[in-house]
Amino acid sequence: EIVEMIPAFQFSLRQPVLYGIVTIGKYDGVHPCLTAGTNAGKLLIHSPHNRGEDNQNEVNVLNIDKKITSVCTGLLSPNLGHDVLMVGTQTSLWVYDVEENADLFFKEVHDGVNVVAFGTIPKVTAPVCVVGGNCSLQGFDHEGSELFWSVTGDNVSALAFCDVNGDGLPELICGTEDFEMRIFHHEDVIKEITETDVVIRIEPVHKQRFAYALMHGT
Repeated sequence: EIVEMIPAFQFSLRQPVLYGIVTIGKYDGVHPCLTAGTNAGKLLIHSPHNRGEDNQNEVNVLNIDKKITSVCTGLLSPNLGHDVLMVGTQTSLWVYDVEENADLFFKEVHDGVNVVAFGTIPKVTAPVCVVGGNCSLQGFDHEGSELFWSVTGDNVSALAFCDVNGDGLPELICGTEDFEMRIFHHEDVIKEITETDVVIRIEPVHKQRFAYALMHGT
């Protein structure tokens, strides 16, 4: 039996979207909004719940004016009660409250920002935005204070959080350009996996399972 897939809605951002620079966040705490980066240094935020007769408020534009390297969302400041947007550029991290149209903080990152991820780290009291750069990992809270730091074997190419060992606490999985994946429990590396190419994406799947993609297509 062939089941026909019918789209719930269709729309066009009318601009090229950068590879991998896409995330979804509940900026008002309720409605999911698609956020995508363009090659013009802009972020497009699609908010279908704002759709009106003129469609004027459905897509908002944030001008970053720098090359965007990574985006993610999360409840970085629990007091807010809604997700914030975390944006990495080549040399900086920008955390923005979309709902209130206000910056949480802007920070220059000397080791660069290849990828950002949101989560919690054992022994760290607050949620953090983890930045993977040139052979380093840094974790910042909602005020931009550095609460976590560690080193990696090469430039960071992928990050994700997953409870790999089933202890109820998420581990940080880090892929680097030397074909390695390292699993961190706080600053301790509890497992290393050697692959055949650069890990470009890591995604938690279910419980202790995660999936990852390599640059050559595996």
